[in-house]
Amino acid sequence: HSSELHTAWMNGSGMMVWENVFGSLKLWSPRDRGILRAILPIQRRYRRLFSGEGWTPLVPAGPAGVYASLWSGNGLRLWTLVNRTDRAVESSLQSVTPGENEQRYFDLIAGGEVIPAESADGLRLAIPLGPRGVGALVTGSDAALGRDFAAFLTAQRNRRRQADFSPQAPARIPSLKPVASTRTYRISEPPPGMAVIDVDAELEMRSTITSRECGFYVEPYAYDAIGRHLKSIEQVRTVRLRNYAIDLTPVTNAQFARFLESSGYRPKHPKNFLLHWRDGRPPLKQQDHPVVYVDLDDARAYARWAGKRLPTEEQWQYAAAGPDGLPYPWGHEMQPDCCNAGESGGTTPVKAFPGGRSPFGCYDMCGNTWEWTESERSDGRTRFCILKGGPWYRAAGSRWYADGGPQPTHHAAKFLLMCPGLDRCSTIGFRCVVDLTS
Repeated sequence: HSSELHTAWMNGSGMMVWENVFGSLKLWSPRDRGILRAILPIQRRYRRLFSGEGWTPLVPAGPAGVYASLWSGNGLRLWTLVNRTDRAVESSLQSVTPGENEQRYFDLIAGGEVIPAESADGLRLAIPLGPRGVGALVTGSDAALGRDFAAFLTAQRNRRRQADFSPQAPARIPSLKPVASTRTYRISEPPPGMAVIDVDAELEMRSTITSRECGFYVEPYAYDAIGRHLKSIEQVRTVRLRNYAIDLTPVTNAQFARFLESSGYRPKHPKNFLLHWRDGRPPLKQQDHPVVYVDLDDARAYARWAGKRLPTEEQWQYAAAGPDGLPYPWGHEMQPDCCNAGESGGTTPVKAFPGGRSPFGCYDMCGNTWEWTESERSDGRTRFCILKGGPWYRAAGSRWYADGGPQPTHHAAKFLLMCPGLDRCSTIGFRCVVDLTS
């Protein structure tokens, strides 16, 4: 951020500190932080000077790559300097004409006095600047400098001593929340209504995501707003899968109603919980539709009650694509009659499209709703998880809307977890898995 800091410093303005960029953490380097900590007290102390009319941009300074601005008023002159190069330099203000009440000059960044050198053209003021560093010099009468000026210089010296000038920003890789095991069932005796996924292998898995500001968990915020924004990014990784069983269908309204009646579950934050239900019951003729308006923790609560858990992103994708990694559960091409692509204007029964079943016999793994997966990650500032499947609904009218409509089995959507009331929506449901043993 040194270029932004230089621009702010040369123009006497502030700047926006934006480390959480749409949910993708871009931490500042120690050097950038140190520069901001050094200049901010100066900007605040001399705010009237910086917001006044006595600004002279680009006064004579050297060597090459060093630039300076002059701020005059209130009995003071203040120079701001920037080093645009990647090497340390001794900067100098040249041909400075001393003012009537200006006997002393001070380095506001280092917090010390500067002794000028006299020349035929005036005074020369020199201070060291680190790579991409900044400087500040001030002169004026004792009254203009202020009675607390010595204390201000002391505070600036202390900040300087504590500064770290490393240009490398710290990396913060999102960490995956541990996935708990379920009760283990024999592969020959899975719970009813579940498909057995007989796999015990390491395999390559391909994932794609639309390049957006929020990034992905493998390359946060690595996008080009002109070249790659809204294009598909592919990731191939090695994953380990072991035997499991997955629900043949998403959890339905009727199943979720039985869970509520049996468990007495009520979310701590109920906003938008089951918003589509009426008087605590599912809508008429939608008992066998996927339950929606449930957040990640609502889905987890159901799964625990059922003795199951949510599938990982990889388990969900393998169950949808099969051993051959099909792009769609039914084959290689999109077939609208194999899934709910929005023709009905809403969700449909979970077994309405038998021709769209996956190689393992699973329904609705493309279209109808997105589905939560047990893929919650956090970088310490933002929590998110991965959605799979794609809903019936596709927002039109702006490229900034979230991905919508049925999606290939390898497509992933990064969902920023905000709060339950916002996370619950009409286009996300879920299904469950259990662990199996042979």
